Amino acid sequence: MKKCLNCNIEIGGRIDTCPLCQNSLTGEASPNNWPSPSGLKAKAFLYKLQLFVVLAAIAVGVSLDYLLDLNNGTHYSFVIALWLIVFELQLRSNLRRIFVISRTVSFGILYSALLLLLTGYWFGFFDIIAYTVVPIMLGAALLANLTFSMIDTAENALVYLLGNIFLVFVVYASLRIKGIEAGLVWTICLMVSFVSLIGIIIFKGRKVSDEIQKRMNF
Repeated sequence: MKKCLNCNIEIGGRIDTCPLCQNSLTGEASPNNWPSPSGLKAKAFLYKLQLFVVLAAIAVGVSLDYLLDLNNGTHYSFVIALWLIVFELQLRSNLRRIFVISRTVSFGILYSALLLLLTGYWFGFFDIIAYTVVPIMLGAALLANLTFSMIDTAENALVYLLGNIFLVFVVYASLRIKGIEAGLVWTICLMVSFVSLIGIIIFKGRKVSDEIQKRMNF
């Protein structure tokens, strides 16, 4: 192990200067105290490489679409670019944070639903997305997070389940307030929300109110 004669400390690893005083070290080098970051560097390079390819493809595709008007004013490239950008943002978020399956499912379905609504509006099939596809996706997220909350000992899934239930209630209430007929699929989704809420109250009890108080800061 190397030693700094000035600071009178021993330093592991293969560095040549003291991290405190910057004087040269004496003695033999020892194995590094920390694992080599070469694996992380390779993953970071691969992420940057795919990000470059995706952004370059978006730039080229949008440019050709708008300059040459390849789709007679429809501009598919805009919607495709938006999907790819949101995917990259989600990928970056998942890579930078500890993986939590309930969070990934919740935000993945939410972002997909919003993108599908925009895509449906852009191409003229908004109603089927808004009144059929989106409630099915939210219902699937509810059932998935209900399952996760039952088996997750860390209670990470509970807050996402409560968020899904609140979102369904708000959307359904907004439709009814505006006088819009929600339809059968949204009604089924609302019933799934009620069943999920009853389930976590019965099986989780006090943890539900504790989670609400913690999130609402009261």
